[in-house]
Amino acid sequence: MKLHQLRYLCEISRQGLSFSSAATALHTSQPGISKQIRLLEEELGVDLFIRNGNRIVEMTEPARRIAAIASLVLRELEDIKAVAEEFREGGSGHLNIAATFTFARYILPEAFRNFVSRHPNVKVNLLQDSPAQVSRLASSGEADIAMTTRPAEDFPDLLFLEYCKLPRILLVPGVHPLLREKRVTLKAISMHPLITLDVGSHGQLQMRELFARSHLEPNIVFAGVDVDVVKAFVEAGLGIAVLPKLAFEPRRDSKLRALDVNHLFDPHVGCLAIRKNHYLRGYAFDFIKLLASNLDRRAVEKAIATARAAA
Repeated sequence: MKLHQLRYLCEISRQGLSFSSAATALHTSQPGISKQIRLLEEELGVDLFIRNGNRIVEMTEPARRIAAIASLVLRELEDIKAVAEEFREGGSGHLNIAATFTFARYILPEAFRNFVSRHPNVKVNLLQDSPAQVSRLASSGEADIAMTTRPAEDFPDLLFLEYCKLPRILLVPGVHPLLREKRVTLKAISMHPLITLDVGSHGQLQMRELFARSHLEPNIVFAGVDVDVVKAFVEAGLGIAVLPKLAFEPRRDSKLRALDVNHLFDPHVGCLAIRKNHYLRGYAFDFIKLLASNLDRRAVEKAIATARAAA
């Protein structure tokens, strides 16, 4: 059994069982991959794919289990390389950060500016998506760190470090009936069109559950892909929205008004998602500390060790 055979198997799985796509992704030939898969099947004594003539129909159960273990082996191999690179290359390297729009737009610019000034030889790459997707990027190893609110989906291989709390506000147009309310209620909110972030976050799920527990049905009319889209919808008079407070910028959002709803909604909890079995370079720990001074290298490594022991 050879590592490149396992790599081929994992890539075929990622490419939807396409040998040609796997060959392209790995910069090799399709016949070469087919030959190595046949050799792996012969060595293991099991079929890895269900075939219908020359067509691959699906992976067998042994193949799925082997691919899952192989993915872990290949990740560990990458970590070994990372350790060597850290000592060989010193302060240079790559840092891949996955983040939801809110963090990317309102927190990362300042954090990146400070980080780049301290680590000019580190190339930073930003991957932006929903809470579930940025967590998947961290889980797959495509991102070193994911910045997100806790996703509704479970990711057992990730450690979520809570590092900030983001109070929420109710955003309304400059002229709106709710501006006359002394204290906004859930019932009052439910009587107006509501615009939400359709991102599959735990915070959005909690908000919907809050209405349900109060026997109220929110009048959700639109779902925006990010907070700036939602703000544009509110400004256009299409509804109101519950958003993180840091997304409201009075000068830029002069046509909008923010109402206090801390008595109704718990704050968004910002998390840093890290794969439990991932080797972080020294500059990655520096980046984390820039975001949360209490999360120094010792604190993060202790949290990772605790999470591994509990797994």
